[in-house]
Amino acid sequence: MPKVKVKWIFLLLFFVMGFQAQAEDVDSSVICRLRKEVRTLRIEKVEGGKCKAIYTKTGVDQNIGIASSGSSCTEILRKVRVNLEAAAWKCREVKESRVSNLIEM
Repeated sequence: MPKVKVKWIFLLLFFVMGFQAQAEDVDSSVICRLRKEVRTLRIEKVEGGKCKAIYTKTGVDQNIGIASSGSSCTEILRKVRVNLEAAAWKCREVKESRVSNLIEM
């Protein structure tokens, strides 16, 4: 295969993998439960291409870190999740969230 084609294939693969990783980082959310208590971890985009790691406890959001890359925010969440799971919390990733309208009868 000519060098030019290999170069373009490599660049395309690198771009797709980078885009996919960035998309996953931004949408990261984790919910943890221990009996009736619930804690959540999530990443939000902020200005300048940065991200913010947020920990929610008893309904109150706490900013636990700001980073310049999604992978750094993901690492912050991973460390908090490891600590919670070591304390017997059960955590899982949340891929999708929805808002529903309840109709009272």
